[in-house]
Amino acid sequence: MKKLILILLAIILAFSIAACGGENTTSSEGTSSEFPVSSSGASEVSSKPTEVIESSEMLSESEEHTEEEKEILVAYFSWSGNTRQIADIIAQETGADLFEIAPTTPYTDDYNALLDIAQQEQSEDARPELDAQVENWDSYDMIFVGYPNWWSDAPMAVYTFLESYDFTDKTLIPFNTSASGGFGKSLTGISESAVGATILDGLELTEGELGEAQSLVTVWLDGIGLNG
Repeated sequence: MKKLILILLAIILAFSIAACGGENTTSSEGTSSEFPVSSSGASEVSSKPTEVIESSEMLSESEEHTEEEKEILVAYFSWSGNTRQIADIIAQETGADLFEIAPTTPYTDDYNALLDIAQQEQSEDARPELDAQVENWDSYDMIFVGYPNWWSDAPMAVYTFLESYDFTDKTLIPFNTSASGGFGKSLTGISESAVGATILDGLELTEGELGEAQSLVTVWLDGIGLNG
């Protein structure tokens, strides 16, 4: 009888030990679950590299947009005001900056005397000193250069301007006003003086066409891909 009681006690004790062991195992699993790696947590971690890539792409696109923007300058020499009129229209159509090519010593207002001065400067291949310089030259990608026809050529002050700057990798677009002679021989001189420039088709207007200057300039700009 005593042996039977002892056996029963032993069995009860064994079950008690097994139960305690089961409770400890559950507690251990509960402890490890305090720092879960949830699906939402994994998503947040992986999203950070994606955000950096997107920001980099946006920056790259912004830089490309800045590089594509072209700064334009309209430089002109005008004695009577005709060439200035065309320069103003081009600047309005393209949003360009204006620069007047003017000698330090102004030319005379006397037309007949001016003819003699212009002819003498050409014979001497003179380079009159200019009264101003272009600021931030390197920022301009495209330069319109306008002038009247003097003895079938550009005024010598225009050549002073062209030879004062580096035209490498820049685009030069000439325009001209005259009684009838157009560009004359000036395009050859411009090509030789503006070394490194890419020269596009220019515009030449006679005095009789100045009344239609606005429409003529617009059509010309459209033709060379600069329609404002």
